[in-house]
Amino acid sequence: MNLVAKTFQILPHRKALALGRGTGDVIRRILPKKVELARRNLEMAYPDLAGTPELEQRVQDVFRHFGMMGAEFLRFPVLTEAWLREHVQVSGLEHVFSLLEQGKGVLAFSAHFGNWELAIKRLALDIPVQIHVVIRRIKDPNVHRFIEEYRERYGGAVSILQDQGPLSIFRLLKKNGIVVTVLDQNAGKGEGVFTPYFGRPACTYSSVARIAIRQNIPLLPVFDARTDLENHQVVLGAPIPPPDLPEERSIQMLTEACTEKIEEMVRKHPSQWIWMHNRWKTKPDEVSTDPVG
Repeated sequence: MNLVAKTFQILPHRKALALGRGTGDVIRRILPKKVELARRNLEMAYPDLAGTPELEQRVQDVFRHFGMMGAEFLRFPVLTEAWLREHVQVSGLEHVFSLLEQGKGVLAFSAHFGNWELAIKRLALDIPVQIHVVIRRIKDPNVHRFIEEYRERYGGAVSILQDQGPLSIFRLLKKNGIVVTVLDQNAGKGEGVFTPYFGRPACTYSSVARIAIRQNIPLLPVFDARTDLENHQVVLGAPIPPPDLPEERSIQMLTEACTEKIEEMVRKHPSQWIWMHNRWKTKPDEVSTDPVG
């Protein structure tokens, strides 16, 4: 992995992105099952694209986008502060500082959209509090270790493993810390609630909303979107407060509100979301809610 990273780092930025796009094309050719899943998901979300050349172009664009994202991630050691400030614009920082002033911590959510890793690296320049990100354990331990160490050394974030439970998140919030998680992955049986996503019920992790409700803090939307080849825009939206309702109903409504924000962003930049993920894998008759803590 280090040799691959060095290759991307010694190239000029545009050439590194071109290599990333080419890598995306290679991955698309060698992973036909992922391609088919992306195609099927896109057809369900955008029925008018079914069977059209535009659908195939969209699939290609998705893989190329993630190839470029990988290139940018591997280039983290050579992306200077000056480059980041020029090429990654930020709006909504006032929401973070307002929440920190309240002393209850910041619980933010994002998605596998745009370049979420780059967003954290950029935000770390302006936020004087350590950012922690909740991640899933990668099956290959060598890849997991490389990405985790790379993120912490060059990406401005400390990782929290999702399978270690919510206690570390509660502790960080009580210390007025910042925790960022993603809310666009399929939740398994007993892990989530169903929320509408592109017109289909998607099982979404409910633990984030549950933590927000128990801590009485809002959820902060954070998204990055590529605006052109080299430039990005990081948007921190208005915090979403928990509804004043019984806990389970509040969890449902808050999780739905977060999913709605994710869909809103994906609809603006449909080639920048991870369509090859089996987001609708869990079916409505397979789920039950298991409270956190």
